[in-house]
Amino acid sequence: MTKKRKKPYDLDIPEYQLESLARVLLPIMQDYLASEEGQKDYEEWQKSQLNKQKNKEKEPH
Repeated sequence: MTKKRKKPYDLDIPEYQLESLARVLLPIMQDYLASEEGQKDYEEWQKSQLNKQKNKEKEPH
């Protein structure tokens, strides 16, 4: 019998609880991201991710 390998992000939360949480959070997140504020925040997040990537590429190896 093989042992199930634990993932580093595994929080020992039962699957049914994760699904319940997702059912509650997903519509809230979708509404937020569809809003003007959410669009602005998402755009800022994308820019920050791009800057992080550029800075990482500039670092000497």
